[in-house]
Amino acid sequence: MIAHYCPQKHSQEAVAAWLEFKSPWAAKDYMTGMRNFTAMKTMQIISKLREMDAKSKGLDNPNTPPGELMKELIFYILH
Repeated sequence: MIAHYCPQKHSQEAVAAWLEFKSPWAAKDYMTGMRNFTAMKTMQIISKLREMDAKSKGLDNPNTPPGELMKELIFYILH
């Protein structure tokens, strides 16, 4: 999410500096993620991760198996 706030999102070196990486090649995966997911979608995914974490611990979910929760999370992220 922090990478989305970089002023120069299209420069690998700028993103690496913004994220305080020692080498620009480390920003490559972050740049791919920024191309695939908008900042809004990233926030929604983080929210869904928190929701699934709570459900896996039994909040508002007495008996859904962890595998089903994982499938729901993956489906949400991909669609």
